[in-house]
Amino acid sequence: MTILHHGPGPFPDLARRARKYWALAEDLDRIARGEHPGEAELHDAPYLTDWRTYVLPIPYLLGTVFGHPEIENGQICRTSELITFDPRSGYARTYSRFYRLGERLKTVDRQ
Repeated sequence: MTILHHGPGPFPDLARRARKYWALAEDLDRIARGEHPGEAELHDAPYLTDWRTYVLPIPYLLGTVFGHPEIENGQICRTSELITFDPRSGYARTYSRFYRLGERLKTVDRQ
């Protein structure tokens, strides 16, 4: 990510991005220690169902979302960059936020 700034500042967008990176780093540090997010932490996280993973151009999830702060319930959501996820534990951490994971999209076996 490159951000070009002109002049001495201030740069509020850069401060907002820094806060997101700090939150992401703290979450990853906890997960690395084996402290996965619990029910209380995920309570207000958006719920993603019928999701699937994609890896190009960056890894992300695509699915139907409920409870997202910016996307209407029942709409298709393409997450920001997928940083880590644990489908068995039912969560994903993207650049922006945690998601609670519902059912993965069932693929049809074509013969």
